[in-house]
Amino acid sequence: MSRKLAIVGAAIGVMGTALLVSGPAGAIVRGKQVHGVAIHGEVKYPPNQPFGYVNVDAPKGGQLTLPNANDQTFDTFNPFTLKGSSARGVPMIFESLMVGGLDEASGSYCLICETIEVAPDNSWAEFKLRKEARFSDGTPITAEDVAFSFTTLVEKGVPAYRVYWSEIDKPVVRDAQTIRFPFKNKNNNELASIIGQLTVLSKAYWSKRDFEATTLDIPVGSGPYTIDTFEVGRFITYKRNEKYWAKDLPLMRGHYNFDRIRYEYFRDDTVQFEAFKTGAYDIHYEATAARWATGYEFPALKDGRVKKLEVTSGLPLRSQGFTFNLRRAKFADRRVREAMNLAFDFESLNKTLFYNQYQRLRSYWQPSEMEAKGLPSKDELALLEPLRSMIPGEVFTQEFKQPVTAGLGAPRDNLLKARDLLAQAGWVNKGGALVNAKTGEPFTFEVLLIQASLDRIVLPWFQNLERLGIKGNIRVVDTSQYINRLNESDFDVTTGGVSNSLSPGNEQLEFWGSAAADRKGSRNLGGVKDGAIDALIDIIMNAKDRPSLITATKALDRVLQWNYFNVLHYQPAADRFGYWTKLQHPAKFPLYGMGSPDAAIEYWWMDPKAVGAKP
Repeated sequence: MSRKLAIVGAAIGVMGTALLVSGPAGAIVRGKQVHGVAIHGEVKYPPNQPFGYVNVDAPKGGQLTLPNANDQTFDTFNPFTLKGSSARGVPMIFESLMVGGLDEASGSYCLICETIEVAPDNSWAEFKLRKEARFSDGTPITAEDVAFSFTTLVEKGVPAYRVYWSEIDKPVVRDAQTIRFPFKNKNNNELASIIGQLTVLSKAYWSKRDFEATTLDIPVGSGPYTIDTFEVGRFITYKRNEKYWAKDLPLMRGHYNFDRIRYEYFRDDTVQFEAFKTGAYDIHYEATAARWATGYEFPALKDGRVKKLEVTSGLPLRSQGFTFNLRRAKFADRRVREAMNLAFDFESLNKTLFYNQYQRLRSYWQPSEMEAKGLPSKDELALLEPLRSMIPGEVFTQEFKQPVTAGLGAPRDNLLKARDLLAQAGWVNKGGALVNAKTGEPFTFEVLLIQASLDRIVLPWFQNLERLGIKGNIRVVDTSQYINRLNESDFDVTTGGVSNSLSPGNEQLEFWGSAAADRKGSRNLGGVKDGAIDALIDIIMNAKDRPSLITATKALDRVLQWNYFNVLHYQPAADRFGYWTKLQHPAKFPLYGMGSPDAAIEYWWMDPKAVGAKP
């Protein structure tokens, strides 16, 4: 989770707020200039107060070195379009109108703006900009820049922007420091908050360039860091912007404590971890259960220079899994998808590969108050009954549960159920191969991957599917091919997922909405087109209070569960990290935990004694 919520390609779904406006005294008000907005109530912090989870006295200095994660290289410093692979960390050179805290469900606080005012009838939101707000070239940030940013991102940026801000009209510049955004839907209470996530770009810089092209020209930003040095495919280094205009704001106290941030690029996960053990980078996110259990017996950990860290989060777990491309006819039938889910033997994987460290995912909001459990409540039924003809019947009669096995690698009972479902869907076994009863087409498919190491998860699934007569193949491609194929929906099955928030809203249109299904670069990877889901998303977006939001989200969760759009995988109960102890962090982590090593950029710091020292 990052405070930088405005880079939609990376951040849609992190926030997705629904709001009412609150003043300093905590009363819910509209028609007044205030410092922040929050979900169905008041923001946690009054004006001019630092966030409670940071060390406001953290020393500045040192270099934080992080790994590149899954990206093998980069070819652009523009993270706002579909073209190219953006360099890791680029979002931190930009700022947005507002930022979110990490210890409340959806609080947003003015950063580039000084105040926000929402119309009494929720027909617009107006931002007054800070006079001291500056771009990295020293020029002031103006309302014209804000208007330019909105228009450019909607017209030329990642297509998700057009969906996310579809109910926000063309902005009106009222004066050099004041801009108003009219709303098309007065009933959507989250619009003021999501437009607050707008990244503000320099009109003077970008209007002279092709915004849709890849570029390695260092852009003008407005954030705490600027790009220093880089070598494509090897590293990129950022340095502190000593003239960062917001460094003295109370909102920024305790943040961005490192003088330099460096990302090292690795092409292989094993090589990457070996580099961590030698001190080549500072924080390692551990995604491998076996390595977490047995791979940390190296000298630096034994002598205390490296520590293991587990951080829990109040956010829903990321709903990672195998995503079916519903644009392929063979996956259009829900019974086929359910059968393939029955062939996934989680218990065997957990026992043989994961040291029993994981839990199977069953919900898209697990574990949170929005996770659908048991049977629908009376209030949920009031939303679901009008949609009954479009919803799987099990939604009304059964609690969704994932199939379980004895963990022996041969889930016979589940495969028998899967065989029956496939037969009902028109697939028959001939000579050991599953074929379409009408066309004779054999059931074969390909799983598109970017990490070859995932074959240890895929191959056991394939073995069970082969017992049903289904033939699977793996295709591993590089970063560029992977991005292009996902953007063009050119795959059968891939690994994907969404990171839901505690306050879902407009981002659900991008995850599941029919309008996003056939759009290039959509986050609706599977191409879901479902009238009931569209209706429930609309109810979520227009929820009037927190209980209504929770009810509608549970209803959506049930429909997603029973449609088997994904073979949901598993997640650990906590995020796992190894880190060199020259780094320091607050004793207590915020509600949103860490999520990734990148979060350390925001509120960790370097032990002053270690600044300049070698591992």
